[in-house]
Amino acid sequence: MPLAANVALLMLQIVLYRQQELSHGEKGGKLNELLVDPVVDEVVLDRFTNHRIVKLYAPELEKVRLRTMKKEVADLFSAGLPDKNLPVTVITLANHFYYTRINELEKDQIPKINRQMVNFVEQQEQQEQDHKIETP
Repeated sequence: MPLAANVALLMLQIVLYRQQELSHGEKGGKLNELLVDPVVDEVVLDRFTNHRIVKLYAPELEKVRLRTMKKEVADLFSAGLPDKNLPVTVITLANHFYYTRINELEKDQIPKINRQMVNFVEQQEQQEQDHKIETP
């Protein structure tokens, strides 16, 4: 099952942050290599599974194991990018899911919230009208 854009973006952000930590740490991995072949370890797993976005939008992933987490990241890399000319890295994948999420918000969720707000205001106005009619 493919991850929702916001969950995939979160996963990639956590992976990116971890790669930066590893590249600056004692082992001194090269960031460019880590961005193409990221290390997914217990730190990444813990940060991901305990994040509130996972709890809200993908609670089924709260109990995921490290092997599954590594597979999810590998699946994101193997799916690649719509633009085949771009290199597939943690950053380019995160950018892709960021823009995907922005489009979801702009085209689906924000208009839906606007409609709900309009409906709510109309209901409130109708209740006020009904209340005025009932009380002389």
